[in-house]
Amino acid sequence: MVQLRTVHAHNAAIFQSRPIVAVFAGATAGLGEATLRALAAAHGTKGKGLRVYIVGRKREAFQRIVSDCNRLCPAGQFIFVQSPDLSLLGNVDKACDEITKAEQENAKGEPARVDLLCMSQGDFNFDEYKETQEGIEWRYSLLYHSRMKFVVNLLPLLRASESPAHVISVFGAGKEGDLHLDDLSLRGTKVRGLLNVRSHTAYLHTFFMEYLAAQNPGKLSLVHVYPGLVMTAAFNNPGVPIWFKAIWTILTPITKLLTTSPAEAGERILFLASPLRFPARQSTEQNTAKDGAIEVGVAKGSDGKVGSGAYAVDISGEAVENEKAGYEKYRKEGVGEKVVAYTLKAFEVIKSGKVFTE
Repeated sequence: MVQLRTVHAHNAAIFQSRPIVAVFAGATAGLGEATLRALAAAHGTKGKGLRVYIVGRKREAFQRIVSDCNRLCPAGQFIFVQSPDLSLLGNVDKACDEITKAEQENAKGEPARVDLLCMSQGDFNFDEYKETQEGIEWRYSLLYHSRMKFVVNLLPLLRASESPAHVISVFGAGKEGDLHLDDLSLRGTKVRGLLNVRSHTAYLHTFFMEYLAAQNPGKLSLVHVYPGLVMTAAFNNPGVPIWFKAIWTILTPITKLLTTSPAEAGERILFLASPLRFPARQSTEQNTAKDGAIEVGVAKGSDGKVGSGAYAVDISGEAVENEKAGYEKYRKEGVGEKVVAYTLKAFEVIKSGKVFTE
């Protein structure tokens, strides 16, 4: 485990060393909010400039959070991009268009860019299966399709970062169980449960992130993280059944001993943007890297290779191990290529205005 004091020192070194442009999707609550606050604190009053685009539904929630961020980082720009429902890829397109236009104006003659993209949209939700008007189950779209669409849409800005840009998706790395190759859209009635969605989506994260890392060597680092149990307001979401809320409340004294605080989780998620620990794909010949007095090991990628550009980690910053996931077998069978083709086709069909039915 990377020690918390190392995380604090490293975050300050990263986010005070140069101007930073970031995009957060899902940062008006939960772990996204905690990570945004950690970024504002890491930059603080000593950083060289911070501009953050925050995509969310409710302006009131943004105003509550940004008042604290302004206190932590008085020189920062925190820009709200309102989007009513990120399970719709059309809304993701609109948000990305707005971010791109605003960044071109705010860059003031400098290259428009994004250095960090952090995504945590999606609820802890037991609601029944429901397809969006675009033809994708809404939880599945929030947790996978909308996130990868953000990366694809913002790729020109991400590639323009002076240092390799970092993409962080907060979800379920290492929680793979079943992968439904004959039903990649999860339309079958037997594969619609919350755990099935989590397992299936974790696989797709890995394969699509590995594809993006390979397509953008030296330009893009992508991290999928499982945060573990964190005491956020997500457990009180409307979609969480009353029985679960009751059990969770009763067990709170015990769960506090087993969970990570939102503040620490935010710090550790922000650390995943470390160019030393999580570099973009390139030839890596050393197992450690230094930034002044701070030393960290280069992480092993999701393909088992050190510094491969796509990473699956837990909240401690260590690569997850899931021997039962069968990635070696799936790679030999070309499953990664199948996942990429499925994802890009979904994007293409929906972009054309049609309903995705495959």
